[in-house]
Amino acid sequence: MNQQSPMKFFPQIRAYLLRLFRILVGIAPFLLSSIYQTSLAVDMTTEIDPMVYSKSAAIRGKSYFLINCQSCHDADGRALANIDFIAADLTAPDTWFYGDSPLHIFHSIKFGAGLEMPPFEDTIDNQTIWQIVAHILNIGPKATRPTEE
Repeated sequence: MNQQSPMKFFPQIRAYLLRLFRILVGIAPFLLSSIYQTSLAVDMTTEIDPMVYSKSAAIRGKSYFLINCQSCHDADGRALANIDFIAADLTAPDTWFYGDSPLHIFHSIKFGAGLEMPPFEDTIDNQTIWQIVAHILNIGPKATRPTEE
């Protein structure tokens, strides 16, 4: 009986596992985003606050944004360059993983988004979150900016 050494197959197994790992790493953001979007549909019981589109809400939201969000997203919302993780550029909603509607933004602030964005549900009330949402919409593209009251 001729037995083959298990070491003979090690390079092939290693190459296969490496390819599998690369595939999983490549699709992980899409899977996580898909899982988040699915859970979002279930968790979104909050109604959109009608003041979310007002200029006055955006002005009030700016002060809360500077207190709670500036450390990662910078004062202008473009994200700090010299931090240990990548914060979203809030002036470019088309690059966000977790949605750019007012309700998606509210949900990301309240419950957190990804691994880096902390949840603020225990520290910021819903009305204040909606004001921050109004500010974020106000610093984004013109199409998303709140209209005059």
